[in-house]
Amino acid sequence: MRYFYILSITSLFLFSCSKEEVNPTTTDNTIKTSGYNFEPSLLTCNLGDTIYFELGSTHNAIEVNEVNYNSNSSSPLLDGFQFGFGESGFFVANEYKTYYYVCAPHLPQMKARIVVE
Repeated sequence: MRYFYILSITSLFLFSCSKEEVNPTTTDNTIKTSGYNFEPSLLTCNLGDTIYFELGSTHNAIEVNEVNYNSNSSSPLLDGFQFGFGESGFFVANEYKTYYYVCAPHLPQMKARIVVE
């Protein structure tokens, strides 16, 4: 009888506990190139998010300031991010701001922004 009691309690415990499958909401923070465009052209993300750049062989990505962005200049921002032609790499959004970036040979069309909220 004691064995049955222990087995019943153990079974009840094992079957009453379940591991719930948790599917966290994931945000795709990947920036790719398509034709002469960055996709997406506007990425909104959170502070500390990692953004992955996956560039085509004829494209680069250079962070610029807002003035250079608006005037279609590829002059890099001091200490800004840069990814060379065809490179893939990561960038961590570590400031609340708008990051402006361009593809130097394909200005004025190929430029985009990352807004960190």
